Amino acid sequence: MASVYRWLAAFEARGIEGLVPNSRRPLRRRPTIPSWVDRVIITIRLLTYWNSKRISAEMRRRQIYEVSHGYIDGLFRAKGCARGSVPSRPGPRYERLRPNELWHIDIKGPFFINLAGRGYIKTWLVGLVDDHSRFVIGLRILPAAKANPILAWLDECFELCGRPVQLMSDNGLPFVVWMPGVLTLFGKRLRDLHIQHLRTQISSPWTNGKIEAFWGVLQQEVLDRQRFASFDDAEVALARFVEYYNYHRLSGTLDWITPAERYNGTSFTDRGFENIPALVHLQGWLEELMDVA
Repeated sequence: MASVYRWLAAFEARGIEGLVPNSRRPLRRRPTIPSWVDRVIITIRLLTYWNSKRISAEMRRRQIYEVSHGYIDGLFRAKGCARGSVPSRPGPRYERLRPNELWHIDIKGPFFINLAGRGYIKTWLVGLVDDHSRFVIGLRILPAAKANPILAWLDECFELCGRPVQLMSDNGLPFVVWMPGVLTLFGKRLRDLHIQHLRTQISSPWTNGKIEAFWGVLQQEVLDRQRFASFDDAEVALARFVEYYNYHRLSGTLDWITPAERYNGTSFTDRGFENIPALVHLQGWLEELMDVA
């Protein structure tokens, strides 16, 4: 009966037109996404393994085409290249207010490189990341995880970027020894420079999570993809990646700006596939697609 009364009221108000159902379709339909955009999205996916949010942000900031991550997810499902993901379960988040208030230092390894027929050698990586900006202050490959070469490298980082107020490390050697009141060479050096040494909480890897996140990206985008023929070859590849990470790779945790934009205000000017290691060789192809469109 309620429907009958609604129809009667509509007829009395508007006549026969009041009984014609209104369309639920939007008044303006979004123009169809050009087919070349789909080709670009799938190409990016296959060569970088980026998720939909990163692809959307990179395409927007690089002025390729503005498309939502929801559309990209739908395209992945349609093309059979969607993938499941396990939600991360990070610990409590924190962030310093300014650059150089807190740096994170960590050692990764061992990992092995093949020295051109002389067999594999064991190496380690030591890295420094600024807490506020995620800017990689330094990255060095070492033949041994010992204090003296790490301290020499640390002095180079201080020379280039200044000194932090605080420096955070885990509780392993060469950063800490398990004797109350006893400092390692590393601890003594920080004390002499008036840099406060912070240590991560036991069984709480998220405390040093910003450099752990960098290690994850480095593993996926360099260490799992490249083979190094020599120690020098590894050093060059790592230096190139740090340049890309700081100045050309957008950070999702920073609302899709680069670490350099937040660390020292360096502008992001990349267009198309410029400076993306896995895609830069396709810059000409992309420009042809965009010109035709």
